[in-house]
Amino acid sequence: MGYSVETLREGLGFGKQVVGLARQDIDREAVRAELRDHWIRDGLVVFRGSEVTPEFQIALSRVFGELEVHPIPELRSADHPELITLVSDKDKEGLFEVDGVESVAFLPWHSDLIFVDSINHGGLLTAKTIASWGGQTGFIDQVQAYELLPETLKAEIEGLEIVYQLCVNPGGSRYGTRSRVRTILTGDFEKSVGPRLDADYPPVVHPVVFVQPDTGRKVLNVSPFGALHILGHDDEAGHALLGRLVDHLTACPAYFHQWQPSEMLLWDNWRMAHCVTGAAPNEVRIMERTTIMGDYGLGRRLHGRKAA
Repeated sequence: MGYSVETLREGLGFGKQVVGLARQDIDREAVRAELRDHWIRDGLVVFRGSEVTPEFQIALSRVFGELEVHPIPELRSADHPELITLVSDKDKEGLFEVDGVESVAFLPWHSDLIFVDSINHGGLLTAKTIASWGGQTGFIDQVQAYELLPETLKAEIEGLEIVYQLCVNPGGSRYGTRSRVRTILTGDFEKSVGPRLDADYPPVVHPVVFVQPDTGRKVLNVSPFGALHILGHDDEAGHALLGRLVDHLTACPAYFHQWQPSEMLLWDNWRMAHCVTGAAPNEVRIMERTTIMGDYGLGRRLHGRKAA
């Protein structure tokens, strides 16, 4: 029996689910072309009912492009360099109180690698160890978010750019979250990366709006976590405008994925903002992700030339 492609959720406006995809299916060019089309057209694809292994995850990821090694060495998998291992526990990630609830795994709305000048085109994520509660991965479609903007605001933001920098504390970004976040225990990742942010991850600039290359649709390219200010408008009016954009984005329709075994989740990182909800603080949540190479060509370093 072959795989099926189904609506992810009625009325959502984005996303598909692919049920029963097998390793041998992606040897057929017709299947690869269909999957690539859903990735671009629908933004988010959930794979259910597959036999998930690191080898299959890597092979499926390559359907959508070449893979790249993640720029943060601390995240790379020792056994499979194409994968990064995301471990949420108190020692590695830290422990936080989010709106009065102790949790790990919490990560505000963002686009992957928005803190470098070349944003990867996508990611394919799977769950190795699932927490007993929390740890949902949420998604918002920024094509849909742009379409829902008032026409006056569309005109106001045309041609503007946002300055970003890597943030390693989920409560440390001005626009990252409205939640009240308190650090209870600083994790190994923040201790390692935090002191060398300015040297290794200097500020970068990305446009507020860009055109999706394959479809001609406009994207509201706003990543709340890591956003510093609108370029040339680091003032009260500029921060008010960026705050309006973040409020609009995070109020748009969202999909939150409750993880089950043998699932993979693919998204177009050039158009899908995502987040992670807090998870059980005394448990370990382990995810593995590939990084699909690409560069939409519109990012740059705030000072100096584009990174090689």
